[in-house]
Amino acid sequence: MIRDMRMRGRAAQHGPSVPAARGHARRRIGCAVIAAAAGVTLGLSIHHGLQTTTALLRPQAIRSAVVADRREQCIYRAIRQDLPKGAAVYINDPVHVQRLAELSTLWAVPQVSPATARWTISLVPSSSLGPGSDARSRCYGLALEVRRT
Repeated sequence: MIRDMRMRGRAAQHGPSVPAARGHARRRIGCAVIAAAAGVTLGLSIHHGLQTTTALLRPQAIRSAVVADRREQCIYRAIRQDLPKGAAVYINDPVHVQRLAELSTLWAVPQVSPATARWTISLVPSSSLGPGSDARSRCYGLALEVRRT
């Protein structure tokens, strides 16, 4: 018992015990690893952001975005030109259904079923249209095809 008191006294005089010092060192190493991982992650995200911004600002990407915007405007105008206002339309195009629904909503009334629609619309590649096709509006590689049902 006297020996235990002497050991406790020495530990108090000379700093923390060996197990406590090891725990403290492990905690510091763990914090350093977490900080290093956070720094690497931040650096990689900044690098990726700069690469993405650079790619989007290239002339080719800007031209592509302009063409896509003009195509949307052309389809928007074609819907208003080829359909009467308030027309009940069925969108028969699984690929472009979302785009056509958004572009036609303020002019026409999209229908869930072809039975309730008076018109059917779809987007087709303009290169697949023949000279006698009823798709009058050609929009940068796509054409709006309108049929009365």
